Amino acid sequence: MDDIIHFIKANKRFAVTSHSRPDGDAIGSSLGLALALEELGKTAHVFNADPHPHRYDFLPEVETIRVTNRVEGDYDGLFVLECNDLDRPQLANLEHYRVVNIDHHPNTNSFGHFNWVDSTAAAVGEMIYYLIKGLSVPLTPAIATNLYVAIMTDTGSFQFSNTHAQTFQIVGDLANSGANPSAIAQSVYMNQPQARIRLLGLLLDTLKLHSQEQIATIFLTQDMLNTTGANINDVEGIVTYALSVEGVLLAAFLREEESARYRISLRSKDHYDVGALAETLGGGGHRNAAGLRLEGTFDEVSGRVVGELEKLLR
Repeated sequence: MDDIIHFIKANKRFAVTSHSRPDGDAIGSSLGLALALEELGKTAHVFNADPHPHRYDFLPEVETIRVTNRVEGDYDGLFVLECNDLDRPQLANLEHYRVVNIDHHPNTNSFGHFNWVDSTAAAVGEMIYYLIKGLSVPLTPAIATNLYVAIMTDTGSFQFSNTHAQTFQIVGDLANSGANPSAIAQSVYMNQPQARIRLLGLLLDTLKLHSQEQIATIFLTQDMLNTTGANINDVEGIVTYALSVEGVLLAAFLREEESARYRISLRSKDHYDVGALAETLGGGGHRNAAGLRLEGTFDEVSGRVVGELEKLLR
């Protein structure tokens, strides 16, 4: 972190990005960092390959995010947040910049000129919090709100095993600095589009239980999106409904992306390491939350995923 602080102080213009289909940690961390850089008198622009989900419309400065397919401009450095490699942002031209890689995934490659990876951090938002403290930037209400959202969403509202005592110390400081926990929770969780609720009804109808009801699967087809008018942002977090079933220890959400190609989100309780499982299949993630892509028919893909989860269960 000290090298990154020195790099920031020595330069003026920065770009910030994160992974495609950005979630709360990606968006909140990016905006929190950009706002902190601007507090230092720097220029900072946030780039994303995909629009942010509707639930994050309330975030301060979210309207400044540039949705594009490439990063262009005269920047001294590029911050890549919450990505395990330089392909994850799905943006062109990144290799032309001095890259600062900040991530908390255990399988992240050292793809940057500067690499700060801490798999013990509950969210990249926690790491940006410490970076901002190291830069002696005051926590404005806008910065605090963005970082609070980053940490709250990536810990599943402080339910996941990555939540630790230090997490509450950080979000306590953010609340004291202007983040409103009640208002934020209402905006994120109590402001869902009608299409998402209709989609949820169809998804729950696909719920299947396996291995003495310890494994749960749900799946999404393109037809379901078309029927409900939902979009891909509306599926964020849906896999947790499968995991919430009593007795279920492992859950998988299979989403049809195109013919014979599926994106799979995995979740687990307790010590079951779906991150390691996903990595063996070409994906990655954390112990209790991971993802991957597989090709094949639905029966082939679902059979393989359930089979791997059964091995993990044993």
